[in-house]
Amino acid sequence: MGSTYSVDAVARDAPEAAARAGTVAELGSELSRLLSRAVPHDGYLLTGFDPVTGARCFLACENTYDTRARRRMDRADALGRTRSPVAELIAGDCPVTVLGAGAPDESPQARRLHRIMAADSYGSELCVALTGRGVTWGVLVLLRERGARPFSPAEAARAAELARPLADSVRRYVTDKPLSPRLVHFPLSVVLVDRDDQVSGATAAGRDALRGLLPGVYPAGGQERFGFLWHITYTARRTAAPAITRAPTPLGWFSLQAQPLDGDRADDVVVTLQPAPAAELLPALAQWYGISRRERAVVEQALQGLAVKQIARRLDLSPHTVNDHFKAVYRKTGVTGREELIACLAQ
Repeated sequence: MGSTYSVDAVARDAPEAAARAGTVAELGSELSRLLSRAVPHDGYLLTGFDPVTGARCFLACENTYDTRARRRMDRADALGRTRSPVAELIAGDCPVTVLGAGAPDESPQARRLHRIMAADSYGSELCVALTGRGVTWGVLVLLRERGARPFSPAEAARAAELARPLADSVRRYVTDKPLSPRLVHFPLSVVLVDRDDQVSGATAAGRDALRGLLPGVYPAGGQERFGFLWHITYTARRTAAPAITRAPTPLGWFSLQAQPLDGDRADDVVVTLQPAPAAELLPALAQWYGISRRERAVVEQALQGLAVKQIARRLDLSPHTVNDHFKAVYRKTGVTGREELIACLAQ
């Protein structure tokens, strides 16, 4: 009775709890508390993904790997030196895998990851891909300390049952709050990360922006201020192409972009941080809020300042249909009308 009831209770309660969470830290804490009824654990990492690019857009964690261990894992994954369980889970039939002590995978990559885990006093890791509606919204990693009982197949099965409700919870954390205008504005900020993973330069605006925004998206103190940059830096290096994520914060949405330099400095990465411009933000919002292709096209025209009749002519629609699309967007995003929508999207 206990496990079945617990799974049902978590599936029922998690989305509502997520909708009430005011910060990423509150979201992670609530989901961990509820999930512990079905799958007890000592610590967790909850990562949110940009639904368009798959880059990290927020992180909540408690009683988990220290910053250095997380960086080692991110770096090893970017260089292809460990398994990439998230990619495998997204593409596979089961959204859950168990790594570490007692896990069936004994590949060199898995053993290397287990050594990193053990060095940080963790013995077993259960990883859940949070995929729903054809989109991967994030990943949840549950941890047990070294010496504790490893995660069992039965617990992995329970976690698999909860993958969809947990994915819905992450999405509702963002979308149950009405879209609102930014509460902070700052200039384009630049940080340079060199090939040795050192921050070799940063604008004053970059340091100030990270200091102000990070409490809402990443648990970082003064010494870890640049930790939020590592994941997207490694992503850009792995793909040898620009990488972007759009992050929701209590102060509004911002975009983080990473781009490798050319030539002999290809391992150096320039990271830019700024309030997300409308053209960059809209594709991500369309995924988060379920805005359709036609609705998005109408909003794109409105951002150019066009009236309803002009939009109708451009998109070969009736003015009535254009207004219906606007109403659908207002309902999904929680705004009261066109002026508020434009104010929320404008930089």
